[in-house]
Amino acid sequence: ADSSASEKATENKDAEDNVETMSKETIAGLTEKKRLEHANTLKTRGNSMYSAKKWEEAIRLYSQAIAFNPDPVYYSNRAACYSIVGKFDNVIEDTTLALKMNSTYVKALGRRAHAYENTGKHQEAMHDYTALCILDGFKNESFAQSMERNLKKVADVKAKEILKTREERLPSTTFMSAYLDSFRKGDIPETKPEDEETGDAQFQLAEYYLAQKRYQEAMEAYNKAIDLNTTHMAQALNMRGTFTFLMGDGKKALVDFDKAIEIDPNYVQTYIKRGSIFMEQGDAIKTFNEFETAISIDAEDPNIYYHRGQVFFITGEYEAAAKDYIKSIELEPKFVFSHIQYGVAQYKLGNISDAMNVFKKALKDFPESGDVNNYYGELLLDQQQFDQAFERFDKAIKLRPSNPLPYINKALLVFQWKQDPAGAEKLCLQSLDADPECDVAIATLGQLFLQQGKIEKAIEYFEKSIDMARTEAELTSALGFREAANSQLVFARDYPEQSKALKR
Repeated sequence: ADSSASEKATENKDAEDNVETMSKETIAGLTEKKRLEHANTLKTRGNSMYSAKKWEEAIRLYSQAIAFNPDPVYYSNRAACYSIVGKFDNVIEDTTLALKMNSTYVKALGRRAHAYENTGKHQEAMHDYTALCILDGFKNESFAQSMERNLKKVADVKAKEILKTREERLPSTTFMSAYLDSFRKGDIPETKPEDEETGDAQFQLAEYYLAQKRYQEAMEAYNKAIDLNTTHMAQALNMRGTFTFLMGDGKKALVDFDKAIEIDPNYVQTYIKRGSIFMEQGDAIKTFNEFETAISIDAEDPNIYYHRGQVFFITGEYEAAAKDYIKSIELEPKFVFSHIQYGVAQYKLGNISDAMNVFKKALKDFPESGDVNNYYGELLLDQQQFDQAFERFDKAIKLRPSNPLPYINKALLVFQWKQDPAGAEKLCLQSLDADPECDVAIATLGQLFLQQGKIEKAIEYFEKSIDMARTEAELTSALGFREAANSQLVFARDYPEQSKALKR
């Protein structure tokens, strides 16, 4: 009897050892209870090997555990081992199987996201990290950072692909006017020239179209003027370079600016515009050298100080910007934008009372300026003086109904303060009536729809923003918004219940 009991114990021990190599047929013949017991035993042994950093042995044990019971935890544990040994395709395969069994298994989702990123599948990684952020309630900062990192990589790659085949075109009228109107104008042609066969006639025609804000026709006429060898070659090259720069090709624009300076080294405006390109390229030394050269040529040109002030403003040097705006005002008191920017610079410096006084004076000095009212309204909005901001935006619209910006500002006020998304949407659409290609209005509509959970509609407008983007940076930003919205669509598809809960 003793011998029989000993033999039986040995058989049981052999059975436990053999569990690691038991065939599929043998496993299939076991009861469900026995299969679960053996699977748990193998998982425990796998965990021990994982702790001992014996990754291949852990993989073997988790694999056998899966043979007994294909549990999502076992797949995820095996994926963790595969990740450590760099077998990321296996990680993706195992975590995908785990997520099919438990779609909200955050640990498996995180491992798959990491594997996607390590195999260069940044779009898939972005979708998984977006899901992780939402499922985790945006509590884990590392998930958010990983999502942003992959989003940027996706947007960067797609931007470069688009730029390879994109045709050059002028940006919106609003954008063009904002830049071109920042230079004081000389004599504006009131009539269209009759004779258009010479270079000088084409130059005059271009100037006429420019005054009419018919920018495409102006650009074509400047090109013809250059081809026909106009006697205003420096100015024509300057303007062709300007159009090229505004279309986003700074390097090509520099060629025209350089030629313009060779022909007329005293034409100050060209140095200012060349400085703008260097600024966009991130070369501060060259940027300020251009302004210094311009000052050495004509220290009384107010354009120099206004545009250098803009450079200081963009770089956050508000005190230096304010000084340049004051100098610009001293040289040309009737240029409204210097007053506006001086007021905004004071506001940025924290001199709120001074800033408001600048705008109050500007309202008296420029009673017909919609721009003064619009920018004053922005400062009032920032101070949550909503009623007064409304009044300013309405006045700006009345004074200049063709300017889309006050409609957009009023729309944001309606959305944030009155919680009226339909009213905000209507105002943004009115801004597009003023300028159908206004990039700010299009981007704002995309954001409004996104905040309302109208993701498909938001994507439609983000697509338009992509089409309107002028530079690679703008294109990357627009693509980022679209891809982020697409990730939300993917989440809604993959996690319908959680998505419904978010909307409640």
